[in-house]
Amino acid sequence: MIGMLYPRTLISSLMKGGRSFEKPDFYVQAAREAGEEMWFFSLVDIDWKEGTARGWNGVDPVWKRRPIPDVILNRTRTTRASARRSILRLKRMGKLVCNERNVVSKLTIHRILAKEPALQPYLPETASLTARAVNDLLTANRNVFLKPSRASVGNGIIRISRAGGATYAEVNRLGRTERKRIDVRRIAALVKGRRRNYLVQQGIPLMKYRGRPVDFRVSIQRGADGNWQCTGMVGKVARKRAIVTNLHCGGTSMKAVELFREWGWNPAEVEARVAALGVSIASALERELPPIADLGLDIALDDQGHPWFIESNFRDLRITFRNAGDRQTWAATFQNPVRYAAALLRSREGGA
Repeated sequence: MIGMLYPRTLISSLMKGGRSFEKPDFYVQAAREAGEEMWFFSLVDIDWKEGTARGWNGVDPVWKRRPIPDVILNRTRTTRASARRSILRLKRMGKLVCNERNVVSKLTIHRILAKEPALQPYLPETASLTARAVNDLLTANRNVFLKPSRASVGNGIIRISRAGGATYAEVNRLGRTERKRIDVRRIAALVKGRRRNYLVQQGIPLMKYRGRPVDFRVSIQRGADGNWQCTGMVGKVARKRAIVTNLHCGGTSMKAVELFREWGWNPAEVEARVAALGVSIASALERELPPIADLGLDIALDDQGHPWFIESNFRDLRITFRNAGDRQTWAATFQNPVRYAAALLRSREGGA
């Protein structure tokens, strides 16, 4: 039996047929094909004395109680101390929790990857937010981005640029951009009161589709053979005049191969290069944040075709593939982690 950590509210909603980015049917199908069952449960529904968890099998709309599975895929956020303590407790019981730490600051990720000489050419310059850091990066680049270190879906991102001797800030608000003149020395005022730690990052001259910036969601996962693989990649195209590509902020999805052809590139060659970078990034992250089975990486391509790592997602919503019409890859992004978990179970049972 393979475990899946979900919030209790999500399980309740799914049991009633509620809509969600999560698709339990895909997980259940992959488990059945591997001769296993799925057990969806939350950390708050564990009976630690009995070693059981109240949960759902992904099919029958009833709560039941089953032994805690030995291999667990984590799709619940680990920001709360109570969640981290519970996962540590599961590990002490001998359970293997994949993606156990799935909320990691962008600055921490950058520092991990920057230790790898082979990855350094693919990392935008990144630093903690200070007026000096912004000024230094603006001296060498057309623009820089201020980003919340932990937030996702593009919220709170600010682009800083210079034009005509003045400095301007473009603030993303759910895909709509507000532009204002700003004094670099007062840059901290832009983020004051947002209750988030910010970083500053070198702006990349992204490739564009009909004048709109594009980057790519690249699914890097372990499969049944235990090896890292690129399950697929898909383009995210910003809405008109937006500074971010996130779907949550009005961006749209396009098949990567269509974009590569639009730009006159060899799709197979570019895909292979981006996939290899993604696998190298996943391998580097796992060395310091084990165990990982499932990553959604954001990778950009500049106007020279050079790939740049933007950020990593440990709880990829996967919707970009569905929206681009690539339903086969969309399903595979759910199924591959389950196939990996099934292989881990067989390995543990064989070594018992």
